[in-house]
Amino acid sequence: MKSTKDKIIDAAVFCLNRNEKASVDEIANHLDLNRRTIHRYFKDRNTLIECCQEKMMTTCNRAMNEAYDSSNEALIQVENMFYAALLIGSEYSFVKKLYNRSGYSDVVKSEVEVYDNVKNKWFKLIEVLQEKGTIKSTIPIPWIYNLFGGMIDIAIAAQASGDVAVNDTKLLSWTAFKGSIGIINQSDENKK
Repeated sequence: MKSTKDKIIDAAVFCLNRNEKASVDEIANHLDLNRRTIHRYFKDRNTLIECCQEKMMTTCNRAMNEAYDSSNEALIQVENMFYAALLIGSEYSFVKKLYNRSGYSDVVKSEVEVYDNVKNKWFKLIEVLQEKGTIKSTIPIPWIYNLFGGMIDIAIAAQASGDVAVNDTKLLSWTAFKGSIGIINQSDENKK
């Protein structure tokens, strides 16, 4: 059973995804609590948002590691990491806007950080795929990294706007991403 603190964080994520300016009162109302109960656990709205961000990063880290461990094939690992990022990005869309992705050089330098460890794994997969010729080696890895995050953002925006069916978002966004970095499946090639 979830603790009251976890329930408050979940409610905050839900409310803030619908309205980024949702107040502590709106979050409390969503849970049928009063504001004082929330303030027993969180000093203020900013502290609550920081906890939401922390939960998102923990959830994302776990999901990305599971995706990485899902296969021994680099391309499947990258695809599964893409889907994990899309799912987490959708679930925590308001928090994601507050979190700034660090640059490639920062990630490579700080291998000891838990979150950067996932990014380092991702970068190494891209390096392997470039060495194999699966991804064009002329495309810099920092570009691919930003494209990966950007495609996630585009997919979330398209899904939220209702312009693209939720069921189509996953396939369309992966197809667009892999095409943009030069990956062509053998089955795609045979269709030409």
